[in-house]
Amino acid sequence: MLRLSAACIGLPVLCVALLAAGTTRDLGAAPPIKPASEVVFQDKVTPFLNTYCNTCHNSDKNAGGVALDVYTSAAHAKKDPKVLEAVVRVVEDGSMPPKKAKAQPAKTDREMLLKWVGDLNTVDCTAPKDPGRVTLRRLNRHEYSHTVRDLLGLQYSAGEDLPADDVGYGFDNIGDVLSLPPILLEKYLSAADKALDAALPASLDPIAADTQKFREPPALQVIPRSAFNRDGTKRKIVFTTEGSAFLAKHNIPAKGKYTVRVTAWGKAADGQPARLAVRVDGKDAKVLDVTAAEADAKPVEATLDIEAGDHRIAAAFANPSPESAIDKRMLGVRLVEIIGPVGGGVKPLTDGAKRVLIKLPAGKTDENAAAKVVLSEFARRAYRRPVQPAEVDRLMQLYSVAAGQGDPWVKALRLPLKAVLVSPQFLFKVEADPPAGVATKPVTGFELAVRLSYFLWSAPPDQQLYDAAQRGDLRKPDKLKTEIGRMLKDWRAEELGQQFASQWLNLRLLDTVAPDESLFPGFGDVQWAAGEETRRFFNHIVKEDRPILELLDANYTFVNAALAKHYGMKGVSGENFRKVDLPDRRRGGITTMVSVLVISSNPTRTSPVKRGKWLYENILGLSAPPPPADVPELPSVGQIKGTVRQQLEQHRSNPACASCHAKLDPLGFGLENFDAVGRWRDKDNGKPVDASGVLPDGAKFDGPEGLRKTLVGKADQFRKCLAEKLLTFALGRGLEYYDKCAVDEIVARTKAGGDKFSALVAAVVDCDPFQKRAGKRSE
Repeated sequence: MLRLSAACIGLPVLCVALLAAGTTRDLGAAPPIKPASEVVFQDKVTPFLNTYCNTCHNSDKNAGGVALDVYTSAAHAKKDPKVLEAVVRVVEDGSMPPKKAKAQPAKTDREMLLKWVGDLNTVDCTAPKDPGRVTLRRLNRHEYSHTVRDLLGLQYSAGEDLPADDVGYGFDNIGDVLSLPPILLEKYLSAADKALDAALPASLDPIAADTQKFREPPALQVIPRSAFNRDGTKRKIVFTTEGSAFLAKHNIPAKGKYTVRVTAWGKAADGQPARLAVRVDGKDAKVLDVTAAEADAKPVEATLDIEAGDHRIAAAFANPSPESAIDKRMLGVRLVEIIGPVGGGVKPLTDGAKRVLIKLPAGKTDENAAAKVVLSEFARRAYRRPVQPAEVDRLMQLYSVAAGQGDPWVKALRLPLKAVLVSPQFLFKVEADPPAGVATKPVTGFELAVRLSYFLWSAPPDQQLYDAAQRGDLRKPDKLKTEIGRMLKDWRAEELGQQFASQWLNLRLLDTVAPDESLFPGFGDVQWAAGEETRRFFNHIVKEDRPILELLDANYTFVNAALAKHYGMKGVSGENFRKVDLPDRRRGGITTMVSVLVISSNPTRTSPVKRGKWLYENILGLSAPPPPADVPELPSVGQIKGTVRQQLEQHRSNPACASCHAKLDPLGFGLENFDAVGRWRDKDNGKPVDASGVLPDGAKFDGPEGLRKTLVGKADQFRKCLAEKLLTFALGRGLEYYDKCAVDEIVARTKAGGDKFSALVAAVVDCDPFQKRAGKRSE
C-alpha cells in the first residue's frame, strides 16, 4: 500500500493527481520488497562465502577455476547455474571446505546454503517453457561435405580443404563458435568450383566420330605352355588350347558403335579355320574366321553396339582342337584395338550430373526454360526448403549474364549454381524468428526436418523427409516416430558414431596420442582399430535399438585380428571387424575399450587421475576443476618408486589436491588393471595391482567389473549426462538453466522406454528446445 506524505494533507485533489501520474514515489512511496532469495543471499549466503570459500575462490586466486566473490546478488549468481551446482556438490559431500581448513561450517549453515541454491535453481516446469534460441548455425565441414555429396552425388569429401571448426561445449556444430572469416569464404568459393567440376560435364556436345582409340599389345588371360621358350621368356601369344587375349578394362565414353580390330593369324585343322571370338564382359559378341598365315598376320574386325562405362574387351580362341588331335588348330594374337564411336556419340551424364541437370534443353530455344527448371530444383534442395520466385529470378539473371557472353548451356549454368553453393541460405541453417511481440513459436515443418536430419545424419533431409514436411504431417507424433525409426536404421545414421560419439567420448584424441614406442611397441598397428571398435559398438546400439546402459556394460564388442591380438583373444583373423562375445568380465562397454584407456593415459604410464576425470565428466556428467598451476606432475614410469597408486597417495596429502582427487582417483583406480595402451596386467612396476576404490558417497568396488557395476548403479546420473550431451549436439548450442525441465523429461521418457536408444532420440526430438524457437531477447 502507498503512503502519502504530510505534504498531501489538506490537498486531496493534488495528491490524487500525483497518484494517477505515478509520481508519488518522491512523496514517501514504500520501497520495493526484495525477493526472499535476495534477502537470504545478502544476510546469510554472502557471509558464508566470505567465511568459508572466498579466501581461495576469489578473482585473484581463482582456485579450481572458480571465483565466488564476483557474485553481488542472487540474480547475478543465478546466471551461473553450473557453478552453483558445483558448489552444492562439494559442500554436500563435505569435500569443501577442505578437512584441514581452520573454519568449518555448522550443519545448519550447510543446509542453509544447499536450500538457497536449490530454491534459486528451481525451474517451474508447469509454466510455459523457454525453448532457447539457437544462433544462426553455419554448416561445419563434415555437414558441408555430406550436403554437397547429397546435392551432387560426389564420393569425395568436399570439405577436405576447409579448416577445422572451432569446438564449443565439446562439439564442433555449435552455432556460437561457427564463425565465417573471409578466408573461409574464399575456401567455399574454391570448393564450389571443385565440386561443380567433378559433377558436371564441360558441355553436352556429341563426341566426334572415331576420336576414342585404344591400341596396345594384349595381355593373356590363359597362357599356354607353347607361349614360352625353354628359358621361360615369352615368345609370342599363341593359343593351342582355350584362352583369351584382352585389353584391361577401358571406359567407353559414350553409347554407340565401336570397331574391335584384332591383328591375328591362324592355322586350320580338320578342314576348319581358327576362329576368334570377340567378347565383351565375358560374352561372345561376334565370332570371326582367322585365315592369315603366321608370317602375314592381318586384322579382323567386328563392329559392335557398346554401352557407355567400363568394359572388358577380349579376343578368345573359339574352336581349339580336342586334346587327342595330332594336328591342332592354332591362333596367334598380335594386337587388339578399339576404335569409335563410329559416326560419333553422346557422352552420358554421370549420376551427379543427373541430380543437377534434371531437364535438358530440346533445342536452343528451350535452354532458358530448362535452366529455370534446373535452378529451381537445385536451389530448393540446397536451401532445404521451398524457394520463392524472386530467388529463382535472381539466379536466372546470373544465368543470362553467362549465356549472353556466349557460354554453352552447361557452362552458363555454373555461375548461378556456384552462387547457390556460397549463399548463406546454403551455408547456414536458417530459421525464422517469431513475429514481433511473440516470445516463442514452433519451428516450421521444413526447419524441423533440417534439425532432424542434421542431428541424426549430419546431412540434409532426403526426399521422404522433405515430402512429410511439405504435407505438414511431420510434426504428428505417429509420423515423427516412424521417421525417427526409419532414419536410425539408415546407413547415414552411422554419422552419430562418427560425429556425436567421437566427440562425446573424445575419440578424436586418438589421432594425436603417441604412447612411448620403447615401452609399448606396435601400438600403431591398432591405433585406428581402437577408435573403430568404439564407433562400431555405439552404432550397433543405435541401429539395433539396444538399451543405452549397454554402453556401460556389455558382453560383446567389435574387433579385427590386430585388435583381438591386442586384447589376447583367439580365433579372429583378417582386417574386417566382426561382433564377438567377450571371453570374461574383464572388459565390457566403452569404459574398458582401448580407445578410452589410451586417451586417458600418459605416454609412459597410466593416469588414474585422467581416467577418473574422463569417467567423472563423460559418464557421470560432472565438471572437474583444472588442477592448480603449481602442482607438479607425477614422474615418468622409469622414475616411479612403487605403483602409480602409491605415488598418488602421497600426492593427495596436499590439501589443495585432496578434495578433487577424492572424486577422481577412485574411479581411475578401478581401471588400473589396464596398462597405458589398454592391455590387461596383474602387476604395476613389479607389484600387484590394487584396482579397488571408494567413492565420496561411500560406494566401494574392486576392479573393472566392480567399477562397471558401480557406474550402472548410477544409471540416472548417466542417463542425465547422455541426455545433456545428445541435446547439446542436437540443438547446436550449450544448455541453459531453463533447459533443466527438458532434460528431466528426456531422462524420464528414456527410462520409461526401456532405455532404448530410439526412446532417447524420440524424447530429444519431442522436447520444446528441439521443436520451438524463442525470439530475440532484449539486452
